Amino acid sequence: MGFKLDRRRMLQIIFYMLFAAYALFALNIILFKTIPLTALFTAQPVSLRSINIIPFHTIGVYFTESMDIERALTNICGNIVIFAPLGIFISYIDVKRSLGFKACILLMTTLSFEILQYVFALGSSDVDDILLNFTGGLIGIAIYIVLSKIIHSRDHLLMAIVGFFLLAGISGTMVIGKVDRSLLPFAATEMVYVDENKQLMAGLDEGKADLFGDLISVEAGAINVKRNPKYNVILETPQTSETRDEYSSIPYDASTKIIIRHIIFVKDQLISRYNEGTASGLASILDSTDTVPTVRVWLSSENKQAAQTLLISFMD
Repeated sequence: MGFKLDRRRMLQIIFYMLFAAYALFALNIILFKTIPLTALFTAQPVSLRSINIIPFHTIGVYFTESMDIERALTNICGNIVIFAPLGIFISYIDVKRSLGFKACILLMTTLSFEILQYVFALGSSDVDDILLNFTGGLIGIAIYIVLSKIIHSRDHLLMAIVGFFLLAGISGTMVIGKVDRSLLPFAATEMVYVDENKQLMAGLDEGKADLFGDLISVEAGAINVKRNPKYNVILETPQTSETRDEYSSIPYDASTKIIIRHIIFVKDQLISRYNEGTASGLASILDSTDTVPTVRVWLSSENKQAAQTLLISFMD
C-alpha cells in the first residue's frame, strides 16, 4: 500500500512538472513567437501589433495567396497541437466537470493569449489562432476520454498521460528545433536589428513622439488615431479635448512628412524598412490590409494642432 502511494505521488509530481515545462514552452511560442522575450529588455524595445477578426481569413491566405503549403501546415498544425496537452491536463484535474465547462476554460485561455498579444504589442492577434488553439484543446479532451475508457485504473491512466507528455515533449522539441530553433526557450539568441533606409528618421526620437497609438483611418487632411493609454497626448484644442482619452483626429497638410515602416521578423533578426510615403498611398495600403498599423505623431512646433511628421508601422 505504501509503495502504491509513493508511486502515485511520484507520478503526480512528474505530471505537474511536465505540465509546468509545457506551460513555459507554450507561453514562449504563443506570446513570443514574433518578438522574443529577450527583445523586450533591449535598448530598442519592439512594439508590433496587428489584428484579424475575420474567421478563416488567415487560414485562407495560407492556401490561396502564399501558396506555401509547408508554411501553412506548420502554422495550422502547430496552433492545434500546442493546445492538446492543455485539454488533457484540464480533463485530468477536473474529471468531474462537464465538457462545456472544460471547453469554456480552453476558449478563455486562448482568447486571453490573443488579448495579451494585442495589449502588449507582441505581434499578431488572430481569431484563426483562437479557433485552431481551441480545436487542439478539444482534441486533447478527446484523447483523455479515449484513454479513460481504455484504462480504468486512475493510477495507470496517470502513467499513460505522463508517458504521452514525455513522448509529445521530446517529439515536439525535435520538430520545432528542425523548423525554427529560435522558438526553443533554451535556444534564445541575441536580437539583431537591421534598419534599411533609416536616414529618413534623422532627427526623430520615437520615444519623444507626441502621440502613439493605432491608426484607425486616413481622411482628407486628417488621420484618426486610437491613442495608446501609456502615452500622453499634447493636444489641448476644443476639437480634440473631448476625445483625447481614447481617440484623436490629427490634422496634416502638404508639408507633413510621412514615413512608412514595414517590420519583418526573421528568426533572430528584426528588419525595419523605411520609405517615404504620401497620404493617398497610405490610404490605399490601409484599404488593402486587414491589420491595424501603429502610428507615432510629432506635432508642429508652430502649430500644436497639426502633424509635422507621421511614422506608420506595418508588421508584414
